[in-house]
Amino acid sequence: MKIVLTADDFGWDDDTVATTIAALEAGHVRNASLMACTPGAEAAMAYATSHPEHGYGVHLTFTRDEEEAPLLPPGQVPDLVDADGRFHLGREAQLRAGTGRFPTAQIAAEMEAQLAFIVDHGVALDYVDSHKHLHKFGPFAAALPEVLPRFGIETVRNAQTIFVGSTGRRPTAWFGRRWSRRIERRWRTTDHFFMADGDIDVAWWEHVPLDLGDRATLEVGCHPGTDVDWRDHERHGIEQLADRISAAGIETLRWRDLAISESAPISN
Repeated sequence: MKIVLTADDFGWDDDTVATTIAALEAGHVRNASLMACTPGAEAAMAYATSHPEHGYGVHLTFTRDEEEAPLLPPGQVPDLVDADGRFHLGREAQLRAGTGRFPTAQIAAEMEAQLAFIVDHGVALDYVDSHKHLHKFGPFAAALPEVLPRFGIETVRNAQTIFVGSTGRRPTAWFGRRWSRRIERRWRTTDHFFMADGDIDVAWWEHVPLDLGDRATLEVGCHPGTDVDWRDHERHGIEQLADRISAAGIETLRWRDLAISESAPISN
């Protein structure tokens, strides 16, 4: 079994950037997913360009938690933004993506802008994932093959396959296998994906399976930080998980290592 450890939201703010850098340098994660539309983006990109030994991807952003807005002028992507020219809030964005109200052409245009912004700063990219996991929905799945080949990217995060607690109210638990198959048919990815749980009452790191079989690959994603309780909980958890993985003698990978050695050939 091999595990890909990834920090999301690299570039969210100064605290998240500093905490992610500490996690990379301690080996608690091997990869970091950069955001292009956030206040800490420049600091994250500066670190990534000077530390190519780690793995980097783009955390494609089409939804907001605060003031996130597209890189393109809102008039060029009118269906992706609200009346103020910002991305829609998380739940609304997921509903729009899931019901086909995000046009693929606008997604592709903004996706290309975000990737180009980070590449033009000198960051070598290995993979993509997305904020709130929007890339699993149909309009995004259609946009990815239009855009990623232009950047030489062949690796995409899988839909979540392993969860903590009840799955009854999780759409990904209902439709995840279909979304996973669509990703697996076109892109290099892991067999399984587990997302850290920010609930401070849940020791999520204890629920990560380390016995999926010799040939299995698993990604674990997290959102490290220190100035927000749920981010600090995920930071603590990834440290605990890294210790578990080391004690079990399991290899951790950068995404580029997986793309070279572990995944099935891409089918066009």
